[in-house]
Amino acid sequence: MNQQIFEQMGRFRQKVIRLAIFENKSIYETAIACGCSAEKVKRVMKKWKALTKGDELISAAKESE
Repeated sequence: MNQQIFEQMGRFRQKVIRLAIFENKSIYETAIACGCSAEKVKRVMKKWKALTKGDELISAAKESE
């Protein structure tokens, strides 16, 4: 399900998430690679974690039924 959320995001957010989450780059390395500030990377990561956390809760509820 994370793949669906990932695909719905724009190219910039996909790039940030791919670098920061999947490739385990630091926030600062990701910011340099994307050409943005570290604060913007933190905002994107915060949104990703909130979306995936909600998704995990829904899937856990479906499994418990």
